[in-house]
Amino acid sequence: MFRTLLILFAAAVTAAAGTPPDAPARQRLMKELKLTGAQQEQFEKISYDTQKKQIELRAKTETARLDLRRLMDAETIDRAAVEKKFTEIAGLQTAMKMNHLNAWSEKNKVLTPDQQKVWKKALKRTMDMRHAAGRAMKMRMRGSGMRQPARIEREIIKREER
Repeated sequence: MFRTLLILFAAAVTAAAGTPPDAPARQRLMKELKLTGAQQEQFEKISYDTQKKQIELRAKTETARLDLRRLMDAETIDRAAVEKKFTEIAGLQTAMKMNHLNAWSEKNKVLTPDQQKVWKKALKRTMDMRHAAGRAMKMRMRGSGMRQPARIEREIIKREER
């Protein structure tokens, strides 16, 4: 418990300072890559363009989720409209993931073959950490009583029966 609080506190302090929580890892990777000035400029441009597009996609996703909430709160649920909204949200989530993949690919093109090896190792490390974090979250959800997809589906069916 104390460790969790300490991590949350560190993340809050870091966020308040305007530094992303993964900044040390990112800085370490940039040192390992030994980018030239031109490569650094290209990386910054790709990062800026990617972040800008992510903001747009997140805004669209949140708006779609808000619309979904309204559909779900209706007296009678329009299954076709809900399904359409789910599909829209899934498409936006896929677009966000593809945006990251495209950025990775664009940055990879800027690198020399030796730098690409370092870059690919870093990507694998990141993916492994995210996978582990996702599994840990699922384990916490199972024990915490948070709503799970099957429960949500049962609630929808109960509403429709009313």
